[in-house]
Amino acid sequence: MTSRTLKTSLLALLMALPVNLALAEVTASFSYPLSNFEGPVLSQWAKLAVDSERNEIYALHQRKNDIRIFDEHGMEIFVFAEGLGSAADIAIGDDGDIFLLTRGYQTSAVHLLNFRGEEVAEISLQNVPSTFSKFAADRLVHRNNSLYLVDSDSMRVLVVDEAGRFETSYDLSREIKPFIPREDRQRELSINSWRKKTLEDIALNGFTVDNEGNFFFTVPVLFSAFKLSPRGELRRFGKSGSGKGKFGVVSGIATDDKGYIYVSDRLRSVVLVFDRKLMFQTEFGYRGNQPSNLIVPDDLAIDSLGNVYVGQAANRGVSVFKVVHQEASPPLVGETMKNNQGQSSRMTEERVSDRPEFAVDQGNDLASANSGDTGGNAEAVESQRKEVNQDE
Repeated sequence: MTSRTLKTSLLALLMALPVNLALAEVTASFSYPLSNFEGPVLSQWAKLAVDSERNEIYALHQRKNDIRIFDEHGMEIFVFAEGLGSAADIAIGDDGDIFLLTRGYQTSAVHLLNFRGEEVAEISLQNVPSTFSKFAADRLVHRNNSLYLVDSDSMRVLVVDEAGRFETSYDLSREIKPFIPREDRQRELSINSWRKKTLEDIALNGFTVDNEGNFFFTVPVLFSAFKLSPRGELRRFGKSGSGKGKFGVVSGIATDDKGYIYVSDRLRSVVLVFDRKLMFQTEFGYRGNQPSNLIVPDDLAIDSLGNVYVGQAANRGVSVFKVVHQEASPPLVGETMKNNQGQSSRMTEERVSDRPEFAVDQGNDLASANSGDTGGNAEAVESQRKEVNQDE
C-alpha cells in the first residue's frame, strides 16, 4: 500500500467515526465552615443530615451531646441538647421530622423529635426477625418514607417504615463475600500488619441510599466502595493507593441529585468524586491547616444547592464546599472535522515514519488516571442474597 493510499484510508476512517461529547467537568471550591456569631463551630467528626426542603443542615456533636441546625448560608439558627447522651446518628424526614438514633449495649432505638428537639415518641420496631435481637444500629438514613438502620460491625441493614414496621433486611457481609481474598491473603487486609482479619472482622463505615434505592457503602479494610442496586447487582469501585483518585482509608459516602458519588478518605484527607458510571472525576480538600484543607474527613452530606458538608477530626468542625458540574456539550462540526484532520495527519506521519514507539499500550496509564477499579474496571457480581428471611 502506498503512502498516499494509506493517508486517504486513515482520513476516511476517522471522518466516519461518531462525534464524541466533551467530557463533563466537576469542580469544587471551599466556601466556609459552619459557624455562629462567635465564629466557626468546633466539633469532632460530627454526624450530618440535610433537610432538603429547607436546605438546612443538622450537625450532631456526639461529644458535646448537642444538635445544631444551620441555614443554607452556614449560620447556626438553633441548638438543642436534651436527652442526647447516647445519640449515634440523625436523619431528617421529607416533611422535616427529626429522627434520632440512640445506641446502647447490643441495642438501639429511634426517637421522633419535633422542631425544638423535644421527643414526640420512641419508634418501636415491629415484626423484626428474631435474628436481629442483638442488632445495634449506629447509622441511620431516611429515604422515600423508609428508615434504614445499619449495624456497621455486622454489616446488616434493617429497613422499616416511619412507624417502625419491618419492611426488609440485608446482610452486606454476605453480599461482599465474592470480593473477600482467600484465607492465605487475609493478612493483606489488615491495616495493622500483626492482626489477621477474617470475614467477621470486616466492617463498613459510610452508608447511604440514593433516590433510586441504590445502596452505597464503604469498607475501609478492602480499600473499596460498593454500589448495590435494587436488582441485586453489586459493583465495587476504588483502588488502594496514595495518588490522585486512589483510596487510603475510605470513610463517609454520599450522593447528589445528579448521581455523583462522594467518598471521604481519612488517610489522604480528601473527598473523591465519582460519576454515576463509577468513574473518578476529581478530588478536593487535602491535609493542611488552611481553611480549604481537611483533617481526617468522615461524614458527608449534600444539599440541593450543590453544597457538600464535610465533618472532620482535630476539632475542625464542618467545612462546606461548593461543587459545580459543567454538563457535556458536543463540539462544533467544523472543529470536529479540523480535529479529525489534524489527528489523521499526525497518525499518518507516525505510521509512515514507522517509529516503534507508536504502538503503546496505554491501558494501565488510563486505569491509574481514573483511580484504578473505576468505570470499565469496576467489578460487578450478582447479589447472592438481598433479604434475610425471618425464618433464618
